[in-house]
Amino acid sequence: MAVWRLQVNTGGTNVADYCLKNHVAAVGWSLRELTQAERSGIHTFLDYCNLARTQYKSFDSVCRMVEDVKERDLLWMRSRNEGKYYIARVKANSTWVFREDAVQMDAANQLTNIDWYPATDKADEESVPGAVATSFIMGSTIQRIKKNGVEAYSQMLYNRVHDSALDLFNYPDPALSLCEKHFYSLLQPEDVEDLLALWLYDTKGYVCIPSTNKIATPKYECVLVDPNDLNRKHIYIQVKKGDVDLNTDDYSSLNGEVYLLTTEGNVQNAQKYANVKVADPTVIYEFAINPDKSHIIPENVLYWVKFLTEIENNRMKFSACKGIMFDTNISYSDTNESEMILGNKIAAYGDAKRYIDSFRKDDYALFYFIGKTASGALLNEKGPRGGGHENGT
Repeated sequence: MAVWRLQVNTGGTNVADYCLKNHVAAVGWSLRELTQAERSGIHTFLDYCNLARTQYKSFDSVCRMVEDVKERDLLWMRSRNEGKYYIARVKANSTWVFREDAVQMDAANQLTNIDWYPATDKADEESVPGAVATSFIMGSTIQRIKKNGVEAYSQMLYNRVHDSALDLFNYPDPALSLCEKHFYSLLQPEDVEDLLALWLYDTKGYVCIPSTNKIATPKYECVLVDPNDLNRKHIYIQVKKGDVDLNTDDYSSLNGEVYLLTTEGNVQNAQKYANVKVADPTVIYEFAINPDKSHIIPENVLYWVKFLTEIENNRMKFSACKGIMFDTNISYSDTNESEMILGNKIAAYGDAKRYIDSFRKDDYALFYFIGKTASGALLNEKGPRGGGHENGT
């Protein structure tokens, strides 16, 4: 299956409202240059193509919608008036039609039986993953979103928001988990750059100079400064996502401190230069998923943290579980945690806040926490949604 985005914010008419009301996905190239009598001969897509070739140099988006968009594919749409995002599934009975009553609004080419569901509660760009939001900036009227993670995220979102009375179909749960490998696979390169810059701010107080992030240089992504250094020391970062190696020899000439990060590759000559340092991808990952740091983690990254957390929690067979444990000290090994789950002793493990945040707003359960805070004070607290186990101290 594929994920597509439909651009309906062109022209002066709010095509999004029309699509929502009429349960269609609609695009233009509506042959408004011809008379109604000339258009009345359109009964098949071949009829349309024969006429369209006489009027347009290209109508690729129409062909893409008819020929490439398939059953089980997912569509994203953004309403210009509301600023909200919607998602829909292409069904077996979704077919192309040419609607004369939509010619004047330039939305006559339509895919029928498309039920749109609000994908977000808020009308802002931070309500969806960045890969979805940025896909609406430029490009064809209808185009595929090929960014990492979008397919799995869209499937899981559709399962959550669609009306099961209208559509019994559900996508299978993604084969993902909250781990370093899957986390980085979902991020865009710029997300990893942001994480390194924010980690340097959090741990060392370094501040990014925004204008330097717009300068295309082969050696660094942006420049940071240390506000406490009166000599105005510069800090440079270079980030590579994936199995890409870096070599400190290439960065030693930079007049300042350099931080190199590759999510899956190696840094060669790591100890050779005093001013070139290597950022550990595991440390950056742990920084990103730490709930105590969530206030400075970008929304685009938090989406994937919550997404992976929800996948893990949805896999738990709660009816067979005897309780929920939050290992606040991370004292259990991966093997022990797996054994506890397989033994139906717990429903979830790990960080309590991340587990709580994964609940949907209409879910309800009872929490009872017993444990200690970071300062060592005894924690004995009740609240909605969940359960607890004494921590490992």
